[in-house]
Amino acid sequence: MSDQIINKLLPLMVLKGIFNKIIILFALFFVFIGSKAQEKVEISFKYDDALLAKIRTAAQSVSGMKPHEIRYIKFAESPRTFAQTVEGGSDKPYIQARTAYQIVYTNSTVMVDAGMDREVHKFFGRGQKQPYFPTANDSIQKALLQAKQIIITHEHGDHVAGVLRTVNYEKLAPKTILTYQMLQTLINQPQMPELKVDAQKIRDFIAVDFFDILPVAPGIVLIKAPGHTPGEIMVYTQFENGKEYLFTGDVSWSYAGIDEKKQKPASQRDRIGEDAVKIQYQLDWLNELPSKGIQLIVSHDDIVQPELIKKGILKKGFILK
Repeated sequence: MSDQIINKLLPLMVLKGIFNKIIILFALFFVFIGSKAQEKVEISFKYDDALLAKIRTAAQSVSGMKPHEIRYIKFAESPRTFAQTVEGGSDKPYIQARTAYQIVYTNSTVMVDAGMDREVHKFFGRGQKQPYFPTANDSIQKALLQAKQIIITHEHGDHVAGVLRTVNYEKLAPKTILTYQMLQTLINQPQMPELKVDAQKIRDFIAVDFFDILPVAPGIVLIKAPGHTPGEIMVYTQFENGKEYLFTGDVSWSYAGIDEKKQKPASQRDRIGEDAVKIQYQLDWLNELPSKGIQLIVSHDDIVQPELIKKGILKKGFILK
């Protein structure tokens, strides 16, 4: 090859080498960016004073008069012991109450949880007959029908069956708030076969997803609280007069668990599939709230709730039209 031809080819070869290197660098860059984009980023929030301040602010974000009363019905009982309820508890008998609540506004109501029918109740007896009050559950069904909104704290039968398994389903589902996490459980891994929801029925409900809190009505804010179940929420309520309440769902089955910051027994946590780490964060936070002026309402308690009724903090029975 002549010197003249070589002299012409050399610059082209050099340029081609540089071009190839640039292409390789670009390829490596996009591979790096792509791998970063696919990395799982763990996003979580803290149960702390900042969250409480955010909740209190959010309670003002939905316009309208706030509620002025909370009413309560017990529709079933499960006899247990404290040892079955709180880690390190005694063998002293403890009644696990099955309850639902009515938040009362001047011209409307919001329900928290929905009761259950007798067949679902049998599941919780674990082969033993337990007290069930059909008249009370009938009152819950009437209250659900007249309610403007229905809030479900989590996807277990004693909280959600009253919406899923009723002749009133078509009237109740469109005003029932369920989180995506609750629906995922009800579709893919329900607590019992009777609770299974067809995926096509997701559209029947008010299906919501949110990071930490969600205001849904004047004075009412939902709070994410996964741990007992993936979809567990707590419900903050502020009255028109400024009084504050927090429905704690099943984070604890008793006030004692919150007062002592003790979880359910390990055998119960394992049976249910609870996330003990998340629940401990919640218990630590809940333990502090009474000192900040917030009245806790523990769904399955049957010791403190009657005292709250005597003091007028809760009212027994629902307002039915």
